[in-house]
Amino acid sequence: MAFEEQKQLKEQLKKDEERMEQEFKQKMMEKFREDERLEQMNAQKRRMKELEHKKEVERLWQEKLQIYRAQRDEELVEKARVEEEERRKAEIIQFEKEKLLRENSELLEKYHPKAAAIEKTKYSSKAKFA
Repeated sequence: MAFEEQKQLKEQLKKDEERMEQEFKQKMMEKFREDERLEQMNAQKRRMKELEHKKEVERLWQEKLQIYRAQRDEELVEKARVEEEERRKAEIIQFEKEKLLRENSELLEKYHPKAAAIEKTKYSSKAKFA
């Protein structure tokens, strides 16, 4: 009888171990499935974040490009304004030079006839600002 009880006890322990093994394996498989599901969600979230980052990078680049182009356009307008101002000043200076040469041509001919002849041929046309 003791042998039968021990045999039954051994069988019961073996059944308990098998049941515990099955429960353990089932719980582990559920855990792995859940981990896999979470990992897939994380991968999807990561892809979404990467896409958002790419969109943000493109938006920032377009913003920076727009600012750069606006600054470049402003610089070109300013450069054109400065060049026009310098051209206008050069015209005024040239006009005043011609005016002084016309007004003082007698003195120039008296003290430097060769230069007077050169200047006369150079500026013989009518003045622009008369």
